[in-house]
Amino acid sequence: MNPIDFVGALRESVHTFSPPVRSRLDVDFYKFTMGQFILKYYRDTQVVFKLIIRDKDIPVAAHINERELRDCLDYVMDLQFSRTDLYFLRGIDLYDKYMFKEDYLDYLRTSRLPPYQLKMEDGQIELTFSGSWVDVSPWETAALAIISELYYRSILRDVPAHELEIIYARAKDKIYSKLEKLLRHPNIRFADFGQRRRHSFLWQEWVVGLTKEMMGAQFTGTSNTWMAFHHDLPAIGTNAHELPMVATALANGDEEMRNAQYQVLKDWEAMYGQGLRIMLPDTYTSEQFFANAPAWLASWRGVRQDSGDSVSRGELYLKWFESHGADPKEKLILFSDGLDVDPMIMLDEYFHERTNPGHGWGSLFMNDFRGCHTGDELLRPFSMVCKVVEANGRPCVKLSDNPTKATGPKDEVERYKRIFGVGEQTAQAVIV
Repeated sequence: MNPIDFVGALRESVHTFSPPVRSRLDVDFYKFTMGQFILKYYRDTQVVFKLIIRDKDIPVAAHINERELRDCLDYVMDLQFSRTDLYFLRGIDLYDKYMFKEDYLDYLRTSRLPPYQLKMEDGQIELTFSGSWVDVSPWETAALAIISELYYRSILRDVPAHELEIIYARAKDKIYSKLEKLLRHPNIRFADFGQRRRHSFLWQEWVVGLTKEMMGAQFTGTSNTWMAFHHDLPAIGTNAHELPMVATALANGDEEMRNAQYQVLKDWEAMYGQGLRIMLPDTYTSEQFFANAPAWLASWRGVRQDSGDSVSRGELYLKWFESHGADPKEKLILFSDGLDVDPMIMLDEYFHERTNPGHGWGSLFMNDFRGCHTGDELLRPFSMVCKVVEANGRPCVKLSDNPTKATGPKDEVERYKRIFGVGEQTAQAVIV
């Protein structure tokens, strides 16, 4: 591994413009799989995405300079895909040979991210992106990565150099310790899901390189497309909540709204075939999803768990597969909700004899500096998202298996709960 001078890079960012995102590939891979899908099925749909900072104890706006944020957003807005970027995407055959078709690659060749709307006042960052859905969607993970890195730069900017060296040494030791612990559980398989709320681009690159070197087959890949390209790793990703959220918002009438989440998956299977068939059932709660799910979904490869109690969710998934004649041992449950090493070990031990557990390890993989700077409670990962909030003028709603993660206007959330038959839910703390 090549050494990275984290302290020097942090010091240099004070005097020299250093954008946190420097490539159109530096986004989660599902932005490309979904982008091709959106281009085909929702080319004319207009959307609005909005930054939502869930953690009210983190003063993000107080630590981010508006001019610096605008400069970084402007920089990304001007980025284009290079020929090498497009060659890489064209050659991806992890799930299907030539999974990205030429019409989508032609679109990417000339695409630009649309303008943003930013206002900072009363200690809040109001950041939205609007326009054609296929154009706007990539802003999500790029914007989050920018805000995350600018925040941590600000927190550490005035820390003396010798203290910074100690902070990064402690953070490195934490990563080594976590990976060494996972090595003692060789059945565990995990991927990097940390791009959106990483400490920095350089930190993610170092951790990815280290993990590839240490973990072998236990490390299954990364959701960051740039990291996958430059570290010769599988690019991991399928689809996200925004697909059923937009499809449901565009539906007319209660029945069509309830069916939209399944129609999206039917169209997804028609586009991608066998390889990308991972369900994400919790948009309007997993209970209602599986209570009404069509039998053909039993042939899908597996399920991603992203909210609620991981064990009870896993039990629900396995029970549904069994009731539809599918062998759970042939299925994958990909856990991705606020994971760290001990929960991954627990879930693997609980499920490994009955199914194939996998893990999407995010913020506590790529941004665990907790306790690395004595007395500084602000140097920790925090929960923020960038969600679609409007489609063709209609509000978009997410309910989730954890009501703390619900998004949308309060009256619309209540309307959706009625339509989808969602009763009382147990709120859980959102870790990251």
